[in-house]
Amino acid sequence: MLELNIKCESIEDARLHLSGPQYHNLISDFYAALRSARKHGSDADVLLQVEHWLPDLARAVDDNTGPY
Repeated sequence: MLELNIKCESIEDARLHLSGPQYHNLISDFYAALRSARKHGSDADVLLQVEHWLPDLARAVDDNTGPY
């Protein structure tokens, strides 16, 4: 059995700490998509990836309950 206790100043702080792995996954996925588009595609492909990932990135910045 695993018990995890997180002491934070507020619920928002706790949510931020708990969603840390999701933020890392979002950034990693975005990086991989950009790297692949840049390596194998054109500038237009890179722009398509930015447009594809922008809503998820905006959601992560605007809402600290998690990026996905």
